[in-house]
Amino acid sequence: LITVDALRADHLGCYGYQRNTSPNIDKLAKEGVTFLKSFATGPGTVYSFPGLLTGRYLRVNKDYALLDNILDRKFNTLAEYLKNAGYYTAAFLNNPHLKINKGFEQGFDYFINEGKNAQGMTTSVMGFLNHYQGNKPFFVWIHYLDAHAPYTPSEEYFRIFENDRFYKENDKILELYPGDSRNPFTSQGYIPKITFRENKYSLNYYIAGYDAEILYTDFYIGKLLENIKDNTIIILTADHGEVFGEHNYYFVHEECIYDEVLHIPLIIKDNQDFKGGKTISTIVSSVDIVPTILSRINPLWYLFNKNRFNGVDLKTVAAGEKIKRRYIYAYFPWAWSIRDVKNNIKYILNQNGKEELYFLPDETLNRINDDSL
Repeated sequence: LITVDALRADHLGCYGYQRNTSPNIDKLAKEGVTFLKSFATGPGTVYSFPGLLTGRYLRVNKDYALLDNILDRKFNTLAEYLKNAGYYTAAFLNNPHLKINKGFEQGFDYFINEGKNAQGMTTSVMGFLNHYQGNKPFFVWIHYLDAHAPYTPSEEYFRIFENDRFYKENDKILELYPGDSRNPFTSQGYIPKITFRENKYSLNYYIAGYDAEILYTDFYIGKLLENIKDNTIIILTADHGEVFGEHNYYFVHEECIYDEVLHIPLIIKDNQDFKGGKTISTIVSSVDIVPTILSRINPLWYLFNKNRFNGVDLKTVAAGEKIKRRYIYAYFPWAWSIRDVKNNIKYILNQNGKEELYFLPDETLNRINDDSL
């Protein structure tokens, strides 16, 4: 399981992006199955991973930063299910929200959360793969943080996109957030302080930095994939996306629940059910990942236990079968959304009582007071 923090699906070549940010991920997509319309359960790490790792919609308290137990231990995780099925489980992570005592370590035999970049993370995982001598099959989760703000790629990678043919298209000059420095993430209409680089006010400067971080991460994902055996199930996805001016937010994710932060990549490859470069346009959710894995690992167990999950087995979707699910959900402390997957309609209820209704893919025209519908 490879997860990349703050990775927008539409900034990958296999999802139609024009910049060459992801040659190795694109290669994985050509070998596996790509879900074109996959959505996170929340716009931030602590709101999305509980759903991704349990296959259930789990709401997180807004005071999560004060809590040790973000992911309540009464809910079983993917690692726990796989450990019980006889797997050795290991996690190599880089994100402070995923540190020990937050609940995400449940079920892991080996769990480390270090501030390593993509090169360091990949080196650690490859060391594990090359030296693992256990007699159990293994499950490895690796989480890369490099694409997260403040986007500080090396000059080598940044130069690839600086002043390319996209650099000056649809550019916009922004202002630095002038308010309280204790709120470094505030971004509506401004560059948040956590992202700001001295004398840099161009929207496209920051987007180029973000794309450079993706390309850097992609390079080491490629190195990782070269060392993975053919009999391995590979899943690549993200916890959430990122905002680049849509709805007047910039370079953050936890301030809104629109699709620019919910639409995430999901690519699955194996030698049985997910292969051949197929693309799937069915709307799916990150809660589908756990059921998909468990159905493959132990079909009989899953048959009698599938009702404990909100997600579905994506093997059936990849095989062309229709799923009966009508809605998928996303949430964080300030807003909740429900998406009608049949009619492609999205409803948002904000904490302040404001309601929003959109006929997707348009999330600019709020139809909640349109009596003609």
